[in-house]
Amino acid sequence: MLSARRARPRELVTSPPRLAGVRLTRVRLALLGAAAVVVASVVRFPRPNYVLDPVYTDHLQHEYSAWAFLHIGLRIFDTPKSDWGYVHAAHVHLLWEQAPSLYPPGLIAFFMPFGVASNEQLLPDGRVHMLMVIVLGVGAVLASFQLVRSLRVTYEPALAAILAVLGTVLFVTAGLDGFIDPLAAGLALAGIYWAERGAPGRGVVVLVLGLSLQYRLWYLWPLVVAIAIQHRREISRLQLAAAGVIGAASMVTFGLSVPFVSKFHEIPNITPNPLVLTHGVHAVQVAALVAGCLVVGIAFRYDHSVTAACIALALVLVFAVDQWEVWYPVLFVPLLVVPRARAAQVAVVLVFVEGMIYLGGFPDALRFVHLYAHAVG
Repeated sequence: MLSARRARPRELVTSPPRLAGVRLTRVRLALLGAAAVVVASVVRFPRPNYVLDPVYTDHLQHEYSAWAFLHIGLRIFDTPKSDWGYVHAAHVHLLWEQAPSLYPPGLIAFFMPFGVASNEQLLPDGRVHMLMVIVLGVGAVLASFQLVRSLRVTYEPALAAILAVLGTVLFVTAGLDGFIDPLAAGLALAGIYWAERGAPGRGVVVLVLGLSLQYRLWYLWPLVVAIAIQHRREISRLQLAAAGVIGAASMVTFGLSVPFVSKFHEIPNITPNPLVLTHGVHAVQVAALVAGCLVVGIAFRYDHSVTAACIALALVLVFAVDQWEVWYPVLFVPLLVVPRARAAQVAVVLVFVEGMIYLGGFPDALRFVHLYAHAVG
């Protein structure tokens, strides 16, 4: 009995690390397996774009914009693509010629290797397209993993599982369609996670990197500032400097591009935003605005002023931008992990789901399966 009783505490001490090691190994194997499936799938996707849904894709224009930046610099951010002129491109990929590149500089840096490989003809253009979708698809898998990890910290297991499934469908669908949005959202989720798990310096840098890929994530700036102020003594000067340089560069390009945001409605073949307030106010918009203000109030009352500020800025994006596309909900997923109070979490989840249903973009697993089977078949 004594030996058994003495053995039991040792088992209790050693078991958790062993279990954690087994769990970590399983997660890594799952990630490697998912990445392998992405690579094997994209290789079979229809040419020349190599995307899940051939109707629309985004990665081709970014490859071209990155290459154009090497020749005309900051003009890509304030000059419509139709006026860029000859930029010595071996492969021209134009989309929304009436607008400049409406993305932060981080996106241009991300696609630069692909633009160089294609236009210097280091690889066939089609192979470059395939590699881009592979990288974006794997990025979407990693973002889904981070979403699961983040939700497990903040939500009850059942609700966390439901949100993780919905978010994963959103991420993987958009990633395999050639969008960088899941990768940007995944970086934002990772930054928030690390900042709250004792690595605020790394968290701030990674979070700002995510924001440097997509302007629609900028509703998280109040959180970035709050983390930097609250943990200023724990964040190194190098980390603050890196985040500051990345943020400043993004601010410059935003200032150049923002005049064109108000002209979205003038671009053919875009999906109008039915909740935008700049072209008149109707009953549905009023009801949605009241609901949004109620959520902000709940967050301010039960959670934190920073949470309320992030939600308010997200609502500004919803009510002030003319355009809404079905992949936009991807960039609002990180908002789900910002609130900590139960009341604020419930309010944000309800508004998020209702917004996807009304505006478009609710994750459709059956549609994904259909598109995937058709793409690899």
